[in-house]
Amino acid sequence: MRKSTALLLLLTISAAFAQTGPSMDPGEKQQTSPVNGFAGLGKGRPADAKTEITATKEATFDNAANVAEFVGHVVVRDPQFTLSCDRLKVTLSKARKGMEVVEAIGHVVIVQDSTDKNGKTSKAIGHAESATYVPASGEVTMKGWPSIQSGMNNQVATEQSTVMVLNRNGQSRTLGPSKTNIVDTSETGAAQ
Repeated sequence: MRKSTALLLLLTISAAFAQTGPSMDPGEKQQTSPVNGFAGLGKGRPADAKTEITATKEATFDNAANVAEFVGHVVVRDPQFTLSCDRLKVTLSKARKGMEVVEAIGHVVIVQDSTDKNGKTSKAIGHAESATYVPASGEVTMKGWPSIQSGMNNQVATEQSTVMVLNRNGQSRTLGPSKTNIVDTSETGAAQ
């Protein structure tokens, strides 16, 4: 890909990732969910936030279709999360003022550092064969043996067909068989 096309692509993708929908107030603070640890994407995002996408094999942009694709150990570094996968497909809106959908395929790993209302920082890690993010709904759908780990707590699919959905409010829902482990790390132990 020519340098000018690559620069245009990076600027377009950066602008697209920086867009926030009407319900994603940049002034809102991120809150973690007690079970999955993932805070909502888009919340607390700085106005000048930049997203960097690297790929080892290929980066293409189809102007007519408004689609950017990245292939080969793709890494997305964003102020709110880091994502790695084998292939990333970003479909921009027709007016290129945001994204319609982002699809990560193959060995998907999503890492997010979040801070709770008490100022405690935690790391949440999601694994799946594929993940789809729809900005309009704020949902990330993980398929293919999905799992979420936050500290010592984790939720793991017990069948390949299980689907985990994370929303922008930091909540999750699991469709299909799974196993959840929640570890009480409070000083008092079990609730009294």
